[in-house]
Amino acid sequence: MEIITVPIEEEVKQSYIDYAMSVIVGRAIPDVRDGLKPVQRRILYAMHEMGLYPEKAFVKSARIVGAVLGYYHPHGDQAVYEALVRMAQDFNMNYPLVIGQGNFGSVDGDPPAAMRYTEAKLSKYAVKLLEDLDKGTVDFVPNFDGSTLEPSVLPAKFPNLLCNGVSGIAVGLATSIPPHNLKEVCQALIELAKNPELSTREIMKYIKGPDFPTGGIVENYEELAEFYEKGRGQVKIRAKAHIEKLSGGREQIVIRELPYQVNKAELIKRIAELAREGRLKEISDIRDESDKEGIRIIIELKRDAEGNKVLEKLYKYTALRKNFPLNFVVLIRGEPKLVGIKTLLQEFMAHRLEVILRRSRYFLSKAKERIHIVEGLLKALNNLDEIIQAIKTSQDIQTARERLIKNFNLSQAQANAVLDMKLQRLTSLERSKLEEEEKELKEKIEYYTKLVEKEEERVKVFIEEMQELTKAFSSPRKTLIETLQLEEEGSLTVVIYANGKIVPTENMEEGEEVVDLLEVPFTTGLFMVSNKGRVYWIAGSQALKGSMLSLKEEDEKIVGAFVRSHVDGRILLATQKGYVKKIPLVDFEYKSQGMQIIKFAQEDDTVVKLIQAPEDGDVVLFTYKGKLLRFPVKDIPPATINSKGVQGVKVEKDQVIGIRALGEAKNLLIITEEGGVKKVSLEEIPRKGRMTKAIDVLGSSRERLIDVIPLKEYVDLMIVTKEGKVFYDRIEEKELPLSKISLRAKKRWDLGEDTIARVVIK
Repeated sequence: MEIITVPIEEEVKQSYIDYAMSVIVGRAIPDVRDGLKPVQRRILYAMHEMGLYPEKAFVKSARIVGAVLGYYHPHGDQAVYEALVRMAQDFNMNYPLVIGQGNFGSVDGDPPAAMRYTEAKLSKYAVKLLEDLDKGTVDFVPNFDGSTLEPSVLPAKFPNLLCNGVSGIAVGLATSIPPHNLKEVCQALIELAKNPELSTREIMKYIKGPDFPTGGIVENYEELAEFYEKGRGQVKIRAKAHIEKLSGGREQIVIRELPYQVNKAELIKRIAELAREGRLKEISDIRDESDKEGIRIIIELKRDAEGNKVLEKLYKYTALRKNFPLNFVVLIRGEPKLVGIKTLLQEFMAHRLEVILRRSRYFLSKAKERIHIVEGLLKALNNLDEIIQAIKTSQDIQTARERLIKNFNLSQAQANAVLDMKLQRLTSLERSKLEEEEKELKEKIEYYTKLVEKEEERVKVFIEEMQELTKAFSSPRKTLIETLQLEEEGSLTVVIYANGKIVPTENMEEGEEVVDLLEVPFTTGLFMVSNKGRVYWIAGSQALKGSMLSLKEEDEKIVGAFVRSHVDGRILLATQKGYVKKIPLVDFEYKSQGMQIIKFAQEDDTVVKLIQAPEDGDVVLFTYKGKLLRFPVKDIPPATINSKGVQGVKVEKDQVIGIRALGEAKNLLIITEEGGVKKVSLEEIPRKGRMTKAIDVLGSSRERLIDVIPLKEYVDLMIVTKEGKVFYDRIEEKELPLSKISLRAKKRWDLGEDTIARVVIK
């Protein structure tokens, strides 16, 4: 035995390098192609081998962990289970790769239940990572003991690395890639496939920035281009919060979304500590009202406290504002590298093009094999009598096979197929089927040959795959980008509440009075009109973050809203006492604190509705007791903001509740407070003039009118009840029969003892 003397410093150095590379490659750093660490890939592959697809039943997590340990990943069971759990947590991953059943932890930092209690199976996103795994698309390598094979990488049709993000700490290296929006990533990949010369800033026209599963607001958009270029930096993100007014002039802060990976319970504990220490002495109470619908942390303030100032302190002293590190370190062909976002996209696309090439070769090979057999069967059918005679006179199968090969110029595979052919395949119908199959196979061979030979054809397939992913799995952006430039195109639908709150539709809450749903572009202003006749304005970009107006009076509420860029000319206001006013938009000023736009003829009058004023045609005013008056919009003269309106309809012991422009509609949809509907022809409602007698559209019933909607082919409605419940319905014109005005509305919605408070056209 030879003893080799090695200096200890060299041995330690080499051993440390070996250990470091083992941790980097084998544990902590993801592969750029499928965005997975080895343990994650092995878990998904083990679940694939177990057949745990979305449509199948759940199995115990312990069984999955056991399979992973036994076949692929000989490490601690808790490490494997923790990786499985994280892939099932929707507060950690935008697109969870595992569907979990049971306690898989919470945003409060609660640990998951033991693996013997929880169950799991693959998600639809994981299926896309595994798709085509059996078609020779990736290399397989021996497992740790050589007893079986495992994939070195997954085919990964789904761009998991950027969509779900990843973090990991190795020896001397760390990676931290935030999650992004699938639709944005796919669009960037499509554009990069079309134009490989795209710069990072051009890519960011499509990928606006990170999109965290917990939402929040990104504050440093302008810096992201530089960080995305070099692959290192940080994302500044803060919680989404707004201020609500309480009775007695007090305010409360409502937190609806937290920065990514912030522990909610620890955050509340920290805020309480700051209040006790006197650093946030303005806080009188804090409580957690979060439920399965989402996060809701209430911070009540003392009487003289200013909500905005307290909120800034919270951002300063707590995790309501934090930095998420960007560190794009990934494995590229087995080597750890720090790269920019463009390289991440390019490497994923290169991987998919390789998968498409190998898949095309697989299908081409299968098609060629099959057409060879089909050609042999057709040759046999063309020489049927001779074939049968040759088989009948043969002593055994081997002799028959040799005769077929020699006499009819068949290959061994073709001869075997002829010998295996059932008698039923000898019919003319079966011949036609074989001829049709031969034709289809020739087309497939031509198609797959083109894919194998031409990269531009594979790029087309890649683009189609990304488009299909976008169509199947795209979801709204959760994280708002605060400093999007105003010249950027784009919009978001927001919900406007009577109390002046504006939130994106995904944050919509039940229990509050909804006024409208509006699509608000980034580059415009949102105007809201109150029952007191004031108009409030906020920038479109501010509305998209979620905002809360400071209304001047306690009993003031928003009754309608419009986007300036969507409205030309004038708007119409209707008041409770039956007055109407047409106001040119040039008179509107951009004042966030509210500007009076109508003088009321009667002190107790209020604005109930606003609509865009049509240039021509008719409008209808309608009352709570079911009176309706139709008259030309030209009967309403334009007026300045300092003037009163004109009388539209006289109301006695009644009140106007709305106004609608008829447009080209031929029928009206009458909706009652009790949930009844009926369709009435406009021919039954003659055009009159202002101040004339209105028509009763509810007959002798005791129902109360809630809305009148011009009905064309269909209308999508959001129904808001007085108890704050929200539900949706589509009413098609053809499904409702015409009804006489005198007939009672038929109940469409079973509200129980509840009644409708408002109907919003979606």
